[in-house]
Amino acid sequence: LKTGITKFIQQGEPRYASKDWVAKLVGVASGKNMNLAAHLCGQRANELLDGEDAFVKVLLDWGFQRSQINATAINGVDMSFNPSKAANNLISIAQKYPAMEFIIQQNEETRPLWQEIIDQGAFPANISMLLDESKGTGTQMNEKNLPPPPSEYNVGYAGGIGPSNIQHVLKTVLNLANGKAVWIDMESSLRSINEDGVDVFDLDKCNSCITSALKILEAPI
Repeated sequence: LKTGITKFIQQGEPRYASKDWVAKLVGVASGKNMNLAAHLCGQRANELLDGEDAFVKVLLDWGFQRSQINATAINGVDMSFNPSKAANNLISIAQKYPAMEFIIQQNEETRPLWQEIIDQGAFPANISMLLDESKGTGTQMNEKNLPPPPSEYNVGYAGGIGPSNIQHVLKTVLNLANGKAVWIDMESSLRSINEDGVDVFDLDKCNSCITSALKILEAPI
């Protein structure tokens, strides 16, 4: 189970944690078995694509173990980057920081980037891919078109997963994986509008998903 903090831009708005909130989370997570992931969009994603790694050091100091790079226009990224240079930059940063897992959001828009990384032929063990054609918008995935995980790198699956379908999706993904470790990712479906009309992260929906997942995985609840 990972706790993902989304984007690090537009901080303090719904979906975008403020610096103070992140600081509180880091304090709570310190010394505990919490898996923290940063979902990087906009400026933070472009920094990595340009080879700037200063924020990676900050994330590691805060206790984050994963950084998901959402290199799409809808996520505020400047798409004029050179895919070959960006791929080389990401590979170099991944090699420099083996304690951080770098997740590339894999879809048709990001194909020039992730295909370039694959074609390099020296795939760092700490780079993985999240198969997400919805680009983080929560659009339902087409399960019939889901590929099995490749042997060269680890993958996760995303796109419209939530409390109503997590058990079905997990069964599908686990069958595809055939014993290989994979993960699923969700965010949009875990939000609700509260009584004050505010878009909030819904912990009841999170608990529902965890309970459903544990039933599929045959783990004690």
